[in-house]
Amino acid sequence: MIELSRAKLFLENFFAYGFINILNKIVPLILLPVVTRLLPDTSAFGIFDMYNVIVGFATPLAILGLYDAMFREFFEKDDQQYKYNVTATAERIVLVSSIIITLVLMLFSKPFSSLFFSSDKYRDIVVYSGVALIFSANISIIQAPTRMLNKRRIYVISGLLQSLGYYLFAILLIKLGFSYYGLIYANILTTVALLVFFWFQNKNFFLDGKYDKAIAKELFKIGLPLVPTFLIYWIYNSTDRIMITNMLGTSQLGIYSIGARLAQISQLIYSAFAGGWSYFVFSTMKDEDHVELVSRIFEYLGIVSFLSFLIITPFSKFIFNLLFKGDYVDGASVFPYLFFSPLLLMLFQTVAGGNFQIIKKTYLSTLCLSLGAGTNVLLNYLLIPRLGIVGASIATLVGYAISVIVAVVVTQRMGLFRVTNRFITSSILIVADILLMQVNFAELYIVNAILVAVIFFIYREDAKIVLKRLQTVWKV
Repeated sequence: MIELSRAKLFLENFFAYGFINILNKIVPLILLPVVTRLLPDTSAFGIFDMYNVIVGFATPLAILGLYDAMFREFFEKDDQQYKYNVTATAERIVLVSSIIITLVLMLFSKPFSSLFFSSDKYRDIVVYSGVALIFSANISIIQAPTRMLNKRRIYVISGLLQSLGYYLFAILLIKLGFSYYGLIYANILTTVALLVFFWFQNKNFFLDGKYDKAIAKELFKIGLPLVPTFLIYWIYNSTDRIMITNMLGTSQLGIYSIGARLAQISQLIYSAFAGGWSYFVFSTMKDEDHVELVSRIFEYLGIVSFLSFLIITPFSKFIFNLLFKGDYVDGASVFPYLFFSPLLLMLFQTVAGGNFQIIKKTYLSTLCLSLGAGTNVLLNYLLIPRLGIVGASIATLVGYAISVIVAVVVTQRMGLFRVTNRFITSSILIVADILLMQVNFAELYIVNAILVAVIFFIYREDAKIVLKRLQTVWKV
């Protein structure tokens, strides 16, 4: 088991960031049904979702992997000036690259509109995406020192205010007749406000530091191999939307997007993990039992993911009928697969992301993800014409699963990770459940209840130990 001090470090980060992200996600989830009722049709939400796809495509190109590289290099030396130089160097590079990419999007807005929307009439959406890119790319760097210093309380306040402000402002603009433009304007303005907030929080890290060529070289060495990785993440999250738009239209994209948005409740777990994991894994990377530590955390997070999927999936239709009206309720068909996908991404980050960054072989993450992404694109092409939006959600899930499996095999052979037979058994049970979903939803409640009981039985001793350890941790 994980020793007490490190268990406390991990759990404090996990639950603290979990609380932050629960706040950030609850507000959108509460207000999402309100937004869908105000928009004229599902196509409007589909257009806004494509705006997010474009921003998601350009942002990794602008950041150049330097966020993760900066996080890694920040802990390289216990020298405050060196830390300032690391953050200042990364920020100046990202500022220049984001401006260049924004200009490209604006100059070539017509062909980009045809690519993403299968029509050139949405050139203005591409331009707005370019504007949003500058702020979204730079805020990643400017807010990073807050995370690197583990200032969780600031994230609670800023995250909650940003989410609440965005949706309230968006609802106001939609009511004033701006439709999906209201969502876009609200997104840009609240991002600017958050950037200003974090600038005043962390400005010393950028004003007191200077551009350092040696540090820049090291940042690029770590970061550039990650750029394809982030683009692969974009492929996972976006090619399905582009293909749906081109094959089925923006109305179907709107339904799919609502299913995906509600499925983001699983990201409460993933986001909490991601927020605390970087600090935890790098601060413990020199421990002798690091392999055992990471392997055990992977296994426990995997079981939490499996149980979450089994418990919530049977209630998909009930949830959507409760929250939405009209065509939006059809989003229930994609919800189970898209709910599970971020949890698989969390497992991938556990087994591959930290390990490959620690040994400075980040290209291995890219290779593992490439196989999954290739599978995802192929399955999208094959399944969307046959199964519609459900085919796209299945393609996403299978692609992530392939990446996790490949990463587990690679890290095990490198001696960086170990997987247990009982976890393999639990994984097989989940695969069987997903296959049964294609046959009969009516019996899913019973099947999933049985599988939950089986997994609890397999891990009964660990459950007792974890509960005791949690009690001890919070008493310390």
